[in-house]
Amino acid sequence: MAAWTDEESTRLTELHAAGKSLHFIAGDMERSKRTISVWAEKLGLSFSREKTAKAAEAVHVDNKARRARIEERLLAKGEEFLDQLDEPVIVFSFGGPLNEYAEHELTKPDPVSQKHIVQALNTVLTSANKLHEMNAGSNADHSKAMLVKMQAALLELHAEEDEDSSGDPR
Repeated sequence: MAAWTDEESTRLTELHAAGKSLHFIAGDMERSKRTISVWAEKLGLSFSREKTAKAAEAVHVDNKARRARIEERLLAKGEEFLDQLDEPVIVFSFGGPLNEYAEHELTKPDPVSQKHIVQALNTVLTSANKLHEMNAGSNADHSKAMLVKMQAALLELHAEEDEDSSGDPR
């Protein structure tokens, strides 16, 4: 393996500052996790699970917001499709011996076109619903993580109270 370079130290520092994990950095820099770990220590960098977890949570929140925006756009597109079912439509054709253009306005789409519109509507609503379920499901994971943090804080508080009461001269 090639010797470690100053450029690699800079890159490692940048990736670490961006909250990237040891595993990610090793893959990105095409070095072993052990090498990255050794050089991170030399550079005074730590791969604290708390920092990595915060970075992962930030990515999770960003992705959830992105899914919500896409869900909203899909629902808006679904409304457009629904409106098309009752809107006038122009049908046209070319024909006759001179291949002439002719058009007619219908009060609403023909049954075949209505079927296609409803199928498109179903597709966007199904997709929007799946995105909504994904975001709702992630709330349960967030709630579990919050409960674990609360439990840890309560246990710490209880331990402090035990220390205080054991030192009490009663």
